Amino acid sequence: MPRIDIAETIKSIDFPEKVWEWLDLFGDIVAATQSEAIYQDKGYIADTSYKKFLLCNINKDLSTLNTIYFILRCEMIHQASSHVRLFCESLITLKYISIDPDTRSDLFWGYSDIEAYKITQAILGLEKEKAKEVHVKKVEALFETFKEKYERANQIYSFVDKKSGKKRPFINWCNKKIAVQASECGPDFKRLYELVYRQMSSYIHGSAWSLRRQLSYSRAHYDSNIVLNDIATIVRTALVIWVDWAKFCISELGWRLHDTLLNLPKRLDELDERHFPH
Repeated sequence: MPRIDIAETIKSIDFPEKVWEWLDLFGDIVAATQSEAIYQDKGYIADTSYKKFLLCNINKDLSTLNTIYFILRCEMIHQASSHVRLFCESLITLKYISIDPDTRSDLFWGYSDIEAYKITQAILGLEKEKAKEVHVKKVEALFETFKEKYERANQIYSFVDKKSGKKRPFINWCNKKIAVQASECGPDFKRLYELVYRQMSSYIHGSAWSLRRQLSYSRAHYDSNIVLNDIATIVRTALVIWVDWAKFCISELGWRLHDTLLNLPKRLDELDERHFPH
């Protein structure tokens, strides 16, 4: 069968000039960030648990930024929104761990033993009655290996419930929801969380609000003003996160993003004045 031609698919989607201006702004930020990451990567040595965390998490964030641009370019609004929220979560985790880098990065990495056990347990439960016996036995052997590590890790990633007196497992590596982590990072991060989650979560969960303008993306009812508004909102929100992310990279890693950071508000204001005059 013929493969889908991704390049041709992208070329088939075009936008009015106003929409392109927002996409180009975001593309410029992504390109500048990627260029700085390549420059900084040359001399970076991840020789501690925290530095390893920074390297892995920031590499993931770079992929997320590229993904947001790519899927916006394909006019995938809901999917772009979900990655904006992922970008926000990742920044909160970066900041939260940086407050106590050695202890929290060790906790972060150690929780992988809990995750590996639970994932393998789920796979085994799903495939035990369906997969070939030889494959099941391999998964069972792997499960036993993870089980030993899980039992050791469970001593760390569990707590005694004050109300019931029973031992409970952590909900995640730090036993705190992302909203609590954001609050403990300070008021700026709390506001960031509330802004992004209120706007972007509805797209992820498929609420009626998120579908209210979906008709405007159909061929028969296409409305370029709606597309402009949606893409501008997503770009603006992603860049709000990027600003704090860039500040983090500057302070923690010495990245040279000052000029890009300083020029961004002016560019955003110019686009808002041209496209959304009051």
